[in-house]
Amino acid sequence: MKVGDLVREDWAGGRLGVVVSKIRRSTPRDNHQLGVMYDDTHPVVDVLLTREAIKVVRDVDTLELLNESR
Repeated sequence: MKVGDLVREDWAGGRLGVVVSKIRRSTPRDNHQLGVMYDDTHPVVDVLLTREAIKVVRDVDTLELLNESR
């Protein structure tokens, strides 16, 4: 997964978004937004949701890659 990829949240009615950051390890602040334990580490990316026009942090395991950027 890289910057510019089109992704969808991997659950029913998942929202579309565009990846706007490289894959990185989650920080305690990211973990708070994701609702996981403070000291856990997850591979995360920042995603710009297309319809809402907001940037959110998502675990890469919860995203479905729809279209790769070149």
